[in-house]
Amino acid sequence: MVDFMCSRISAHHNYWINGMATPGFVVGDPGSPGDFYFLADVVLAGEKTHRIHARLFDDDGSMLTEILWNRIGRNPGRCRFEMVSGGFRITKPDGNMLIEAYTSEFTNGFMTYIRGLLYDEQGAVRMEPEQNGARITGEARLVLEAPFALP
Repeated sequence: MVDFMCSRISAHHNYWINGMATPGFVVGDPGSPGDFYFLADVVLAGEKTHRIHARLFDDDGSMLTEILWNRIGRNPGRCRFEMVSGGFRITKPDGNMLIEAYTSEFTNGFMTYIRGLLYDEQGAVRMEPEQNGARITGEARLVLEAPFALP
């Protein structure tokens, strides 16, 4: 038996996740007051920069940091934010990478690659590195067709 993955793709900007291109995706619930979530939001035509929002935890379920529109927000884990070519990288205080997101430009559009080992508030793996991207573990909405309405 052959498994098929299907996704809608944007003619302008996509994220590479689970071995496929998608215009946006969300893992967890961005509306929850303190739970894990990761939102790679739809990028509108005419814009070049990915839109990442997240609440990130360590493997023991301790909150590390928030990302609000590609910038670090609350940061109880004292993570370090660093701009890199086409995006950003966040490292833990011990220097280990938490997450990296960067966008590459092609002739007809843009692709954002995300790498990182992310845990939810229970300490369960929700995203893990895979080749030049990441694989989502557990439930997620893998295709967003319009910008997500953040609470």
